[in-house]
Amino acid sequence: EEAGHYWVGVDISTAMLNIAVDRESETGDVCCGDMGQGLSFRAGAFDGAISISALQWLCNADKIGHNPHKRLYKFFSSLYACLSRGSRAVLQFYPENPQQVEMITHQSMKAGFTGGLVVDYPNSTK
Repeated sequence: EEAGHYWVGVDISTAMLNIAVDRESETGDVCCGDMGQGLSFRAGAFDGAISISALQWLCNADKIGHNPHKRLYKFFSSLYACLSRGSRAVLQFYPENPQQVEMITHQSMKAGFTGGLVVDYPNSTK
């Protein structure tokens, strides 16, 4: 806020959104949504994106009809579209296994993202 940045928070949980609203920020807003259905912001609307501990939930099939590969691609392709040229996305996540890392990496690259993956604890068994 001090630097004049405006933020938008997206979460599927209204309880989490209420916590954000209770912090009374004047430079941000929240909206309820399922990232696996894509982000519905206009093209180039954001200069950057940060996600903390949300991405791994798209690797699960919690409902009939949920396909993790399709949900990840829908998220990444819509995120890529709503970022302005040259912007960055930093996504922290907790994969359950190497297959989830591969699935996330593949779908992000398929959507147009480049860059890399930083592993915080490379010797972890998870």
